[in-house]
Amino acid sequence: MLLKEPPPPDLRALTPVFLTIQLAGGHIGLPILVATFLFSKTAKRHPTVVNFCVIWILYSIIYCLLLYGGPDLQENPPHALCLAQAAMNYGAPPMAVVAGLGVVLQVWSTFVEPWKEARLAHIPRWVKLFAILAPPYLVFIAFSLSAAYYGLANPHWVTVKNGLYCGLLHGKFEMLAVPIFCGIFIIIIVGFEIATFVRYLHGRRLIKEVCPLVELKKRSLSPWCRAGLFLVYALLTFSACVMDLKQDLNAFAYMIQATLPLAAFLIFGLQKDVVLTWLLWNRHTGWRPETAMIEQTQRVSRTGSLMSNTTIDSITPIATHPSSSLPFSSNHIV
Repeated sequence: MLLKEPPPPDLRALTPVFLTIQLAGGHIGLPILVATFLFSKTAKRHPTVVNFCVIWILYSIIYCLLLYGGPDLQENPPHALCLAQAAMNYGAPPMAVVAGLGVVLQVWSTFVEPWKEARLAHIPRWVKLFAILAPPYLVFIAFSLSAAYYGLANPHWVTVKNGLYCGLLHGKFEMLAVPIFCGIFIIIIVGFEIATFVRYLHGRRLIKEVCPLVELKKRSLSPWCRAGLFLVYALLTFSACVMDLKQDLNAFAYMIQATLPLAAFLIFGLQKDVVLTWLLWNRHTGWRPETAMIEQTQRVSRTGSLMSNTTIDSITPIATHPSSSLPFSSNHIV
């Protein structure tokens, strides 16, 4: 039986807000962040994090295709452009949630015992990279091609959905497949987030029990705030998926969707080493953040015994666990 979606709200009045949010997060903030990860020597990140940011850039561009051309293009877009955007719109959210799961799994893997990780040492590096970076793009291709098939078979389904971007207004694919897929993955992501938090607390308690003389570093609020923001937005995105399934569409769901690239930028762009790189790079002649890091390490090494300077950050699996021979793995952190 053919399902017909109720008319979505007309959000043309929110075009400036929608575009500003998308530009701030996906067109300005995240490209700067990716460049920082790639070219800075002290703010390196694991390839899954860089890939996650790149995917949100693509996500933002896809949703802004009509907005680049102004009001005329929003009102009367060419059918080919509208079909292309509609197809990619249904591939972008699944691509993003799969990339998010990749980041969460990478964090979880830092708590895996080294001898278990050693079982993967014989796998070629390019195979590992493909396995962790390719799934989001494969999901994007699958969903986009499926949506394009429906759009080509039913051209009258393709239209400017809400005054902001094109979509399909009929069929089970648009109304069920994408929100169900995304909702399931978001539940998995939240589950791994909670499990990682529990493992972290267990690791701190275990260290204190085994080495009672070790001085555990005081917990910083910054990573917990970012993790909390990540969790809140995962839950808000899940609520938007539920609203999509119930066909209870309003401006809230669409604005949550628009702010996701900005949230990704805030989560990864507010980390201390990234902010210091932006603030201090070339502030003083001949100064480089990597030089300061080396000098700080040398000062710490002279202050006392190894045990007296040991902290939770240097002995948790996140810091000591050898990565699986991925490029830059020794310096990349989430």
